[in-house]
Amino acid sequence: MIFPLDKSFKMLYYSYMIVGFNTDIKYRDEIFHIQTEDKGQNNPIVETLVYHSGEILLSRRIGYGHLMKKTDLRKRIKNIMKTQHDEVISELKGGKFMHLISMETQTMDDGSLDEMVLEYLNGLEKETG
Repeated sequence: MIFPLDKSFKMLYYSYMIVGFNTDIKYRDEIFHIQTEDKGQNNPIVETLVYHSGEILLSRRIGYGHLMKKTDLRKRIKNIMKTQHDEVISELKGGKFMHLISMETQTMDDGSLDEMVLEYLNGLEKETG
């Protein structure tokens, strides 16, 4: 026999944070760590942090307070987390955050200025489709 869950149990169930994502990405010989986590029902935010050499380069947050009464809340939060995590990885691989890194830690590809400009423009063209 299956009994319907009462409201207090549902609130307890949804109050637990959802396990997040952690990914290490190598880009231009640099290692970046991307971490995405749910801050929980009391702070309904999904946060993604990008680390490089132990420092936080970027923090991206999205709130989901407007979804709190949805029956499939955990599934929706997990979807938000995965989407945001994947978007940040894609942006990182596209070079979007290189301006946040100290020039002292950046490695530059050997190539002419013209080649670098073309690479940059090709990246912009891919982003805008």
